[in-house]
Amino acid sequence: MQNGSVDINPMKYANELKVGVSIILSTLIFILGIRFFEDLPLFRGTKQLETEFTDAAGLISGNQVRVNGVNVGSINEVWINPENNRVRVQFHVKNDLVVPEGSLTKITGFDALGVVRMDMTLGDPTHPPIESGGFVPADETEDLFTSLTSRAPALVNRVDSVLVGLDATLRTTHTLLDDPDSDVRQTLVSVRTSLTTLSELVQAQKGRLTGILANTEHLTGNLDTLLTEQGDSMGVAVHNLNQVLLRLDRNLETFESTNASLDRIIAKIDNGEGTIGRLINDESMYVKLDSTLDGVNTLLLDFQTHPRKYLRELKLVDLF
Repeated sequence: MQNGSVDINPMKYANELKVGVSIILSTLIFILGIRFFEDLPLFRGTKQLETEFTDAAGLISGNQVRVNGVNVGSINEVWINPENNRVRVQFHVKNDLVVPEGSLTKITGFDALGVVRMDMTLGDPTHPPIESGGFVPADETEDLFTSLTSRAPALVNRVDSVLVGLDATLRTTHTLLDDPDSDVRQTLVSVRTSLTTLSELVQAQKGRLTGILANTEHLTGNLDTLLTEQGDSMGVAVHNLNQVLLRLDRNLETFESTNASLDRIIAKIDNGEGTIGRLINDESMYVKLDSTLDGVNTLLLDFQTHPRKYLRELKLVDLF
């Protein structure tokens, strides 16, 4: 200090300015880095929303928020709502994401693996959007991982009981197999003997079986040759057979028509229609015809017995 003036060192303030600028740049880089890793716009705002769950299921600050598998934000804070003792979750999403009314949130993932996130199902796009600071209801239906987690103890107990039973079965089987007098051991021995006998039989008849297969192959070849050489004749035979079947079909149709006509005639006779029908169904007509035949028979007998009684009344001219 000279002549009462203050000595200002410019290097001192330059260093302080550098430190301040470095702190500001570090803070800015830190904030931008956080937004980058949360997959949020670097220079655009976000929309703050809230939701509630019965159980946080391992959800913590920083967990991702996804829509249809796409990361759109992250969890800000998770706490217990003192008004209803439910888990209150505050999260943010991209500002350009429209969250319509009717949207639902759901905790997914597996807490044991540390992979927990919150999925959001967007509602109908025609519904009004939920503004920043709004509330999105939760869908707390049980998912697969939650169901497995809740049922895991029961499943473990059942698996353990099954393994215990399987171990007992294997021990019993091992005991039966070690006992030479057991039914299982005797059955296995019998099966082995039968298989051995069958193998020996097959080996003994191997040549014969080979011959049978060769004869079958030869027969098949001959049949194929016959079909090839006699193809025209067989075609003619098949054609003739088709013609015979057609004629038979026509004859059957004629027979069916004749049978139908006969059925109608029999039905008319049965109903008393026509002479034959009346004769069969009218008893008086039968009696009259019977009496007439009796009278004719009596007349013929009398004519044979007394022919002169009838002939003397006739003239010669009438007779011839």
